[in-house]
Amino acid sequence: MIRALIFDFNGVLADDDPIHKCAFQRVAAEEGLQFTEQEYLEQYLHLSDWDCFKLLFSKHSKALPAEYLDDLIRRKSVYYFQAIAEKPVLFEGAVEAIRTASRRFPLAIASGARKGEIRHILESANLQPFFRTIVAAEDVENGKPHPEPFLKAYQKLREQNGDLAAAECVAIEDSIGGIRSAHEAGMRCLAIAHSYDADRLAKARPEWIIESIRHFGLWFEHQVASERLPSPGAAQAR
Repeated sequence: MIRALIFDFNGVLADDDPIHKCAFQRVAAEEGLQFTEQEYLEQYLHLSDWDCFKLLFSKHSKALPAEYLDDLIRRKSVYYFQAIAEKPVLFEGAVEAIRTASRRFPLAIASGARKGEIRHILESANLQPFFRTIVAAEDVENGKPHPEPFLKAYQKLREQNGDLAAAECVAIEDSIGGIRSAHEAGMRCLAIAHSYDADRLAKARPEWIIESIRHFGLWFEHQVASERLPSPGAAQAR
């Protein structure tokens, strides 16, 4: 039985992964460092800001003191907020998906983004009240693909519903690392083909795949409202 939904944020609800990439790329260039598009998709996309910069500096064999890491993240945040001030960032269909899901289930967010970024976007669309809890990058010691973000969100939901099991939560993700994180946390996963195509996502064996958050309502009606679940590990594309 599905009793709660835990959403990733960037690439699932917020169409801001390209903005994060550009802001990260801009700070990296200021440090004389660079990465390819393929490297970003395969190694950085699912990581928090902290882990992105740690990995980048490690790959270039450069020391990264904690205070300097904080400055890198601060600079990236400035560029990020400058960019999102100029355009709406929620995916088409995201608001409807949240409203639809909240009518039946408690909702949470488990994201590698910073809490201030998440809250800013949710508040701008009057969506924050729909979420029981938000687990962001600064709330965990281990980011995705480690299961800690999803487990922490689950634990927060369980505090409000003591008999909730991790297996009764469905994670909504867009990345390979995010799917791994959800499965390691003992949850089923709905993958959304925003950042990777459906065939690539299928290799991580999510229980369901949809092409876009616009299709969430149909998935919800067929798979959740009726509680007809597929066999674990059987990816259902489109």
